[in-house]
Amino acid sequence: MRNEFGGGCAAFRRLQRLHRRDFLRVGALSALGLDLPTFLAAQARASDYLAGGERARAKACILLFLSGGPSQLETFDPKPEAPSEYRTIFETIPSSVPGIFLCEHLPDVARQAHRVSLIRSAWHRYGGHFGGHRYALSGHAAPGGPDQPSRPDDKPGLIGHAARHLADRRAGLPAAIMLPWIATDQGGGASGGMGGGTLGRQFDPLRVEVDPRSLERPGATPVFRIPEFALQPDISPGRLDHRRELLDLVEAQRQDLLAAGQDMGTYYHQAYDLLTSERIKEAFDQEREPDRLRDRYGKNAFGLSCLLGRRLVERGARFIQVNFARTVTQRSYGWDTHDKGAETLKDHLLPKLNAGLASLLADLAERGMLEETLVVAMGEFGRTPRVKRDGGRDHWPQCYSLLMAGGGVKAGFVYGRSDRTAAQPAQDPVEAREILVTIMTLLGIPTFQVDLQGRAAPLFEGVDPLRRLFAR
Repeated sequence: MRNEFGGGCAAFRRLQRLHRRDFLRVGALSALGLDLPTFLAAQARASDYLAGGERARAKACILLFLSGGPSQLETFDPKPEAPSEYRTIFETIPSSVPGIFLCEHLPDVARQAHRVSLIRSAWHRYGGHFGGHRYALSGHAAPGGPDQPSRPDDKPGLIGHAARHLADRRAGLPAAIMLPWIATDQGGGASGGMGGGTLGRQFDPLRVEVDPRSLERPGATPVFRIPEFALQPDISPGRLDHRRELLDLVEAQRQDLLAAGQDMGTYYHQAYDLLTSERIKEAFDQEREPDRLRDRYGKNAFGLSCLLGRRLVERGARFIQVNFARTVTQRSYGWDTHDKGAETLKDHLLPKLNAGLASLLADLAERGMLEETLVVAMGEFGRTPRVKRDGGRDHWPQCYSLLMAGGGVKAGFVYGRSDRTAAQPAQDPVEAREILVTIMTLLGIPTFQVDLQGRAAPLFEGVDPLRRLFAR
């Protein structure tokens, strides 16, 4: 008797060989060669993983990663009473919460303070950008020295855990999306913590990029592109339809031969649908928003990424990471303000952060989404307490600040306190891994791992979420 998979007509055997050569793999049509069918299958498997140990308070998260290290003194912990060589170089303004003061260049964020929690006592030990990125986003250092670009043995970043555990086929969108570019250090390769790491590339986020050519003209509106959903230049819609016909033929003849379990062909069809879906195109088309709203967010890469993040969450995405990043693709964007700090912060960084973050918070609240959407604004570390003559400050992981809002977090609250010069935590120190565990717990992502023998162990031994941050 012939082998179960070896029989059939000659035409069918030829089609099976064609299938094995990946001719029909719709994912291979993407501009970067992403295997979309495998990506979709991984998402489906992710829904079968263990749920978190307690009720999720947030359905989604938008992480604004302020890469480069924003100064705590020029953002969320200004210390106006400190000696002049330490305190903020700008004036401070009252917020919507009595007793909470912020930098004068964050007026719209200050008006949203009644919706947020500030953490003013975060710390860790890694003072380089690569090391800080990796540790702040994954809770782990790289073997042999922290300041290395991403490695195959990197532990997963927050976004990788989200891709693994928050996938939902019904949403029609990938669970985890990163935009408008990866975070790096001087363009020397991606930083650790930007993807699935040791979980596997199938748990990397979908990357949405800004076309660098759209940034070349001053005042031009950035143009977003989705490489994984873009057809190769030589692939016409008609050619794609023809391949769909071949795919349908193969699947029709294979269905009697499939072993029990999920049909991988389902994911080829889903990949095709992603490549041609009007719903996908609509989700990524932020130009459908009113001009006045886009103006409010700011027509720059960060502001429009915040707006796009809201649109994606509204349509079912679960984790959006916006890298307001140090990158070679755009000047005056990174928060690594060693020099010309006053000029760079006042003219570029703070206005963009103020508009994008404040608009995101207000927009989510107005749409009734903030309660179930966690918003986090943080960098990899802070800046030195002593300021330079031009307003610059150097790297300082010993104490920094961040903001959290919505998604089950208390509103109008300050957690922890730094000392008089924002040099060290003075009350309730928050180690970086506690921030990761807090975010994961709020989202219902497991904070433990199970080995092949079924034994559970915490991802970070002895690290608990910051439960005093949780709203009742």
